[in-house]
Amino acid sequence: MATVAIVLNTTYKLGNSEYAVALRVTHERKQKYHAINKLVVDQSLSFKCTTQQWKAAQAEDNGLGRFRKTFSTYKECNAILITKLAEAQLILKMFDESNAVFSFELFEAHLKQKEHTRPAIPTPHISIPETTLENFYNQQIKILDEQGRVGLAGLYLEVQRVLNKFKPGALLSDVNFRFLESFEYWMRNVRGNKDTTISVKMRNLQRVINQAIEDKLFKQEDYPFGEKKYSINKRLDSKTRKIAIDLNKISRLRQLSLDPGSALHLAQQMFMFSYYSRGMNFVDMTYLKWDDISDTTITYIRKKTGAKFDIPVNEHNSAILNYFRQGFSIKSNFVFPILNLNIHITLKQQYTRKKTALKAVNDNLKKLAAMIGEPSLKLTTNVGRHSYATGLKRSGANTAYITEALGHATQEQTQTYLAEFERGEIESWENKMFDM
Repeated sequence: MATVAIVLNTTYKLGNSEYAVALRVTHERKQKYHAINKLVVDQSLSFKCTTQQWKAAQAEDNGLGRFRKTFSTYKECNAILITKLAEAQLILKMFDESNAVFSFELFEAHLKQKEHTRPAIPTPHISIPETTLENFYNQQIKILDEQGRVGLAGLYLEVQRVLNKFKPGALLSDVNFRFLESFEYWMRNVRGNKDTTISVKMRNLQRVINQAIEDKLFKQEDYPFGEKKYSINKRLDSKTRKIAIDLNKISRLRQLSLDPGSALHLAQQMFMFSYYSRGMNFVDMTYLKWDDISDTTITYIRKKTGAKFDIPVNEHNSAILNYFRQGFSIKSNFVFPILNLNIHITLKQQYTRKKTALKAVNDNLKKLAAMIGEPSLKLTTNVGRHSYATGLKRSGANTAYITEALGHATQEQTQTYLAEFERGEIESWENKMFDM
């Protein structure tokens, strides 16, 4: 029986220590490689990389190797790899169901989708039960809740609600090119969503349809996504605009005199703590405990990536820590007064509380922006992260390290890149921008 897999073709080295990513077909111990770049229309994407940028498929990956997050366009390229592997697996399924004799030539004809030249492979009619989008989403949300993946379950629930507003009672089989095109138009023109938001919801719907195919509730031949169908990469500009503010605005924000203990004061302190602590993310600040802090170092595990971070305690973040240590009764040992494990017991309750608190902090940051004379400034906790990166860059740090280290696409690299610098060297750069 033939098998397919997405691999890095290390049998032939290209320039710059790179290899081509390929679809490998194996039959009776013979193998043939099809370079991915020859199977896609979008030639702006590169499907070659070094061995360090490639993650080989594990047993549970079903043959799907992929680019690591160190590869600049890993999201876009990995989405295409998923599609190409699914297409190849469908071709093998057609061979199997029609009891046809496998040949590399026939497989290649189908793979390259040359409709006028490829021989027909008869396939039996398969009856697929009708399932509503809402019910299938409910099944996926239940599984994610059982796995404790409350953040992802929350995204599924959000997309499910939007779809129900767009087309109540829609079936899985209703999801075709026209459906997706109309859904995009509705989100943009009725809801006022931007490309980034639309892209998130479309990618989630694509993930759901892929799962429905695996569960035999959606026909592979009706798959509406892909290079020659509804291409998320081509239609939507999903690159998040990185917004940073200059040191003058940060200085004015820091110098605001606010009532201690007020919601505005909490928003100010959390923004500044993130800025002074190498752009610590809001969820990591939410779960930060006093046990994570020594006299010299803040040590924590990044919730999103599982990477370990060691952040120096400096006079600026130390002052904020001292305020919260002295001004609040310690509940559940958390530094910031957001979670209380006597109230927020389950992971779902903690996720909901975190999400509500983040919205409140961001709403108050917009009020603070107006207070410093910048009413049009879209100030959020994430701006502190980008402002730290930009400030460090302008203070003399190496551009290549810092921009890559703190970009959204390479979150787990942050500690790796910072570790490249001598400890005193990077702290001297920080001192230049912190001492405003």
